[in-house]
Amino acid sequence: MKILHVMVSRLSLPPKDYGGTERIVWGLLMAQQAAGHEVRLLWGSAPELPKNASRYDPAKSMREQIGSWPDIVHFHQPFDGELDVPYISTEHGNAEGARTYGKNTVFLSARHAANHHADCYVHNGLDWTEYGQPNLGKPQNYFHFLGKAKWPIKNLAGAVAVSKQAGAKLHVLGGVRFSLSSRGFYFHPDLHLRFHGMVGGEQKNQLVRNSQGLIFPVRWHEPFGLAIIESLYLGTPVFATPYGAIPEIITRPDIGLLSTSYTELADAVQNIHKYDREACHHFAKTSFDHLTMAAAYQRCYDKVLAGEVLNSSVPFSEQSWHQMLPVTD
Repeated sequence: MKILHVMVSRLSLPPKDYGGTERIVWGLLMAQQAAGHEVRLLWGSAPELPKNASRYDPAKSMREQIGSWPDIVHFHQPFDGELDVPYISTEHGNAEGARTYGKNTVFLSARHAANHHADCYVHNGLDWTEYGQPNLGKPQNYFHFLGKAKWPIKNLAGAVAVSKQAGAKLHVLGGVRFSLSSRGFYFHPDLHLRFHGMVGGEQKNQLVRNSQGLIFPVRWHEPFGLAIIESLYLGTPVFATPYGAIPEIITRPDIGLLSTSYTELADAVQNIHKYDREACHHFAKTSFDHLTMAAAYQRCYDKVLAGEVLNSSVPFSEQSWHQMLPVTD
């Protein structure tokens, strides 16, 4: 099968440090090539791209740039236009207001789909060969937060509150101690915190694998949560809020705890010995790998190529899904 992936991104491929969606696309491409498919990319103005990638030209129509080469086109951004070949699109984020999607849109989890009045979803998966080995023995004396700290919905403040209540050190991966960003001001002077900035690659993996666990009390409906499966794969249990896709990932009591109460999360952090690092690793490795994801997308491709649609009606949102959801102390 000839497959074209389209994403107008400025980040390089293969991903070097950041870029969760880019890492998903790369893992999907690797799995599809391993299965014998011919795969190409239409990408943005990134510094480095593989030989099978072309750069998107904003002066030309999408239809002209795609042409008739692919058997199917896979957009990694919402698309509902006219092409000469079949296509699907994956919505990797949450709607920020009222909008509609094409009938062949794929969402990232059951809750993500339901929030957008859709049926079709495919869980993300990662190529675990890029992550090295987990630390299933004795981790170091800290927990971690992994996410864009300047986004209030990611709730760094809540992770700080949980760690402080539990008397635990917290390493922040994805932010600095002081921020005056457009998304809001924050300053965390607490001495039990250590900030690593926008860390990625092996440096990030090393910090995560040596952590005791992920503290992730997000305050929005997480579309999926790559930070969660990365942490699980590297051997760390997850302590999070039960919003969005998270209950579809943390489905067992030995790999983490979900609660909207900081007190309950802090109690779980204090009782870290109750959780099984090997179970965390095995669960992520077998449930959320790139081969499983590719097989699920292949079923979507086959359905569209057979003339069917992925959703029984047009997916839509009537609101922004970026609103802050409640937590308690």
